[in-house]
Amino acid sequence: MVVRARHTERISIASSFDFSVTGRERWHAKEGQTLLPYCLDPLRRRSLYVAGADLEAAAAAPFYYLHLRRTARAVVSVPWEQGRLVAGGSASPILVFSPGRVGSTLLSTILFEAGIPNVSEPDFFTQMTRAFAAGPLNPLRAAMQGAALNLGRDLAGAFGQGAPVVAKLRAECCRAPWLILETGRPKTIFMTRRFEAWARSTRRVFRAGPKRAVAKYLQSLRALDWLQRNTQCHLLLYDSLLADLGGECAALGAFLGCGIAPDAAARALGRDSQEGTPLELGARPEQADADEVLAETLKLWGSDKLVRIRASLPLFDA
Repeated sequence: MVVRARHTERISIASSFDFSVTGRERWHAKEGQTLLPYCLDPLRRRSLYVAGADLEAAAAAPFYYLHLRRTARAVVSVPWEQGRLVAGGSASPILVFSPGRVGSTLLSTILFEAGIPNVSEPDFFTQMTRAFAAGPLNPLRAAMQGAALNLGRDLAGAFGQGAPVVAKLRAECCRAPWLILETGRPKTIFMTRRFEAWARSTRRVFRAGPKRAVAKYLQSLRALDWLQRNTQCHLLLYDSLLADLGGECAALGAFLGCGIAPDAAARALGRDSQEGTPLELGARPEQADADEVLAETLKLWGSDKLVRIRASLPLFDA
């Protein structure tokens, strides 16, 4: 049982160290109780699931991992060799990639209001795409990948109940999308926005300097390039979503095979999609040097070297 949870007011990536537990015993599932995937535990070659969190509240939460941290009552550790927990043939979730700060949490809110099963930022995918985990020197990479895919299938099994499930990812997942996608040509979504507006938002929230911001956005474009060549990728621009909410939601609904009613999108726009989290509106005000840093970032983005790099990537003219 969970006696204390750590990092309940932080957006740190989920970890096996997030909970202090007591009363270790063999887990016996209770009728009507659903275990929700939480994270990978590479040190023990196990996956962690949590019990006690409300399914609907977890789907509505701005950040799935943060909601589970705050509400989990028990932690269940499962060895990787056991495979998935949810019986049946649930497909893996449809993953949403982005560089962050592009309205992807708003997208999750729109999907929730439309009754389309989705979760925001399941962090076992983030763990799988971190620098060392994704690198060729990681001796557990293949085993971790299999475990992450099983967690994804269990996530879809818990929330989908026969319907497709959408999972919005952290920006870090753009580092290695091929490690968290099934083989074949799965459906994916990529969401982004104009660089200038994105750079300002990223600076305000994450205090990113010019080099870091440019590197992060370029990484996302490289991920988009790979996704467009290897998956059925639906591109969604935040600027277009705001300009034509009905049309963009209709196109997205057609891609997902589920209708998105205009009133659902309107309800989502009417509230702060990150309310109650460390990233809610007003939590991180603009810094005094914001305009200066933005100017330096745009100068770097428009430099000859960057223009040559960008020319080979998608959205060069956007």
